[in-house]
Amino acid sequence: MARYLSEEEMLADGIRIEHDVARSRFVVLVDQKPLGEVEPREIGEAHYTLLGENGIDFDHTVVLPEFRGTGISGLLAEHALKHEIVPGRNVQASCWFIEEYLAKHPELISA
Repeated sequence: MARYLSEEEMLADGIRIEHDVARSRFVVLVDQKPLGEVEPREIGEAHYTLLGENGIDFDHTVVLPEFRGTGISGLLAEHALKHEIVPGRNVQASCWFIEEYLAKHPELISA
């Protein structure tokens, strides 16, 4: 399996990240056309909870085991943390993966 360094590389392989506002999450989808399926397959998500007007807690992140080690988890975390819902909010991470990602990328923490 490929190692992805950017969302553009993922898109070239039919993998994309979308914001699912109704379910408070960012979801990773794979186009399943080669398998004859119509609907995209969900392979991961980063869930969040809004904490009033000024806070956001990333509380759960998962990528299916067969896609681990591909860079998708890191790109998902980066996408979620850079999304327009984050700036101006106090970012919390009760999810260990997001917590570790933020420790490596403190520039992504909004004030």
